Amino acid sequence: MHALNIPSKNPTFSQTVSAGLVEKAMAGDMNAHSELYRMFSKAVFNLAYGICRNRECAEDVLHNSFIKLINKINSFENRAPFGMWLRQLAVNEALMYLRGQKKHKAAVGVDDFSYFEQAADSFNRGTAVSLHADKTSGHHDQLDLNRILSRLPENVRVVLWLKEVEGYTHEEIATLVDKTPSYSKSIVLRAYKYLRENAGTPPLSPSIGKH
Repeated sequence: MHALNIPSKNPTFSQTVSAGLVEKAMAGDMNAHSELYRMFSKAVFNLAYGICRNRECAEDVLHNSFIKLINKINSFENRAPFGMWLRQLAVNEALMYLRGQKKHKAAVGVDDFSYFEQAADSFNRGTAVSLHADKTSGHHDQLDLNRILSRLPENVRVVLWLKEVEGYTHEEIATLVDKTPSYSKSIVLRAYKYLRENAGTPPLSPSIGKH
């Protein structure tokens, strides 16, 4: 099974944040908050876009995450790296956004698991995701994940992104999406089974939405 590897040029939540910067932000120093925004805004945007595949969502999550950061930073207890704490805040905001959207539109009756069988039929008709050769680098063909992620049912996309890109465990995902760890495991396994059977087994690298 191949992991979804974010290119190194993309900012991540693993950046080192000095204790002094956090202390200043906790004291209400807006220059410190501006520095945290500079460090992590693209990471938050990319995470939200990966989950929602929607720029409006990503921008709202970005805005709301840093508002929450200002209001909640004093609850940071340094038990985990600051970026990981902020990532959890952003994930919660993204999932809250999706839940809010569901209240304003009819739910599509697509079973999360049956999606892959339907997608396989589409592939056979020539309408599934395409591969492109990376001839300059000598790597195997890479899957255009921008296209497949945008087509996935919302619940499937969220699980796949959280597990394979953000590195959450199945147990953590189960808590976030109010499902069981077995559900998360099944989603990931079926997604990769579909990719292997319909698009070969190229190394997967998502084309992240840019802020």
